[in-house]
Amino acid sequence: MKLDKKLLSDYHEEYHGYHNALGLYDTMQFVLRLRPDVHKIIEKLPNRLVKSNELDFESFQAFSTYLHETVHWWQHIGSTSGLLLSLSYPSQMHINDSLLEDFIKETGKIKSIEKYNRLYAKHYEPEKQTNEFHIINQILNNYHDIEFFKHITINPKHVKTIIENGYFVSIGHSFHITYSTFISVLAASFDRDFSFLPNLDTWVDEFSKLNTNKINGYHPNSDIYLSPIGLKEIYEGQARFIQMQYLYAASGKKLTWDSFDELGMLSGVYIEAFNFFIKTLDEQKPESIKSPLVALFLLVCDISINPGDGFPFEIKDYEQFINNTDPGIRFIRLCTIIKDKAPEVKYQIVDYSTSEYYNICIKICTLMGIPTPMDISNEIVKWSKSFESLILLMEEEKIFDFKNENFPIRLIFSRFIRFQEDKLKNPAFFCWAGMHMTEKQYIVDANELFDEHQALYRDGIDADIYPSIIPNKDEKLITKTMNEFYTWVTLYGLVKQWIMEDGDFKYDYLWLTSKFTQSETREWAKSIFKQKYNCSPDEFESI
Repeated sequence: MKLDKKLLSDYHEEYHGYHNALGLYDTMQFVLRLRPDVHKIIEKLPNRLVKSNELDFESFQAFSTYLHETVHWWQHIGSTSGLLLSLSYPSQMHINDSLLEDFIKETGKIKSIEKYNRLYAKHYEPEKQTNEFHIINQILNNYHDIEFFKHITINPKHVKTIIENGYFVSIGHSFHITYSTFISVLAASFDRDFSFLPNLDTWVDEFSKLNTNKINGYHPNSDIYLSPIGLKEIYEGQARFIQMQYLYAASGKKLTWDSFDELGMLSGVYIEAFNFFIKTLDEQKPESIKSPLVALFLLVCDISINPGDGFPFEIKDYEQFINNTDPGIRFIRLCTIIKDKAPEVKYQIVDYSTSEYYNICIKICTLMGIPTPMDISNEIVKWSKSFESLILLMEEEKIFDFKNENFPIRLIFSRFIRFQEDKLKNPAFFCWAGMHMTEKQYIVDANELFDEHQALYRDGIDADIYPSIIPNKDEKLITKTMNEFYTWVTLYGLVKQWIMEDGDFKYDYLWLTSKFTQSETREWAKSIFKQKYNCSPDEFESI
């Protein structure tokens, strides 16, 4: 069987400029998108594709792209690093909610807040600080610290620009604020008394001590050490290798490493993390995509993107907080530990089994002194069965009808919990999905798992966004939930413009739907903003 370059290459002459990709998962629009030619093939397939003996290889290739993008959805809804990123966009509004209302009262209906501060902010003089100064300072610092965290963890190679930003304090400060904001948003929704979430009371004092004691990484003049590997390389490497293992198995194990290499599937960001992995382990490129080394690489990716310090567990060592939570640094440390202390695990994954996952995961996580992904899943599932607020949340998730208060937080966190429930039972599936979805000797419920954890929202061939049909959920409630969710997403976008973007408000919602005119979507967006802040965007002065 031969791979089709048109179906597996990001560049296609006919669709040049269409996201410049076969597919993508958009982390701010929360939607999985596919290129039209891939859509056309996928739409003809039976709903339950996996393990089907009736599919031609073209269909397998098209579906492999859908699987690749679904892995990105799993990363963002099923890992702790991804949940932090998924909630960072909502958090930037929710954490500033009352402050934005105070800004209107104190300063007026002004856009953007960043430009207003740039034009009128005075030099820092503690004795002359006004209430307006405090409001603006908190809004902008909250926003920027979360942005800095995303840059540091996702793409540390390009971090120089944020280090030179006047709002940047230190890496440790950005991590502290982002995690604190994340926990605060969850606490406001589910745990105001901090019955199960990490208690933030001690965090401020502990991180302040690190600053006062000039611990590197936690004070303004720290030396900057950043990982050469970030979430971008880990996420893309994990998704690409799962996709290739799926194609390998679908081809009857006929495709070789060179088959993928010749097509360009093993280049750029897709191979950087794996190259670092085998170089650190003093290994050569394996001949087969099913090599135990590839399986181990995918396990290392899974562990790397699931830090447990700060969430769901308390911080055990504040000085090591960056090293224990930054996925890129975790990836490097895991590679080094395997090389130095556990080289025997390099060739132990041959069956892609849950027992292999458990045994090797426990071994290398214990050596590194960190919780395993299974420890994390177990803790989350235990919460969901022990605390009334989460029991009620999962009842909402079961029927897919959520309370409006902090609606997106409720929806996203409920799906995170559902993911942990199934991952706890089937960790091997989510780690090595490409093999488990194509080979009969593996778990029998791969179809059900894939259907249950498909991306909530996908584009159609018309590029409009539609809800996925989730098993055992009422389709009317699924549609209602999508409409409510994107009402909030639209509000987040307007608030981002208000805080950071110069000029008048923009109302381009063709990415969401083409079913309404630009005038209709503009008035709809304005009404959402007015309902929240009791004033229309039209009332704002753009400076």
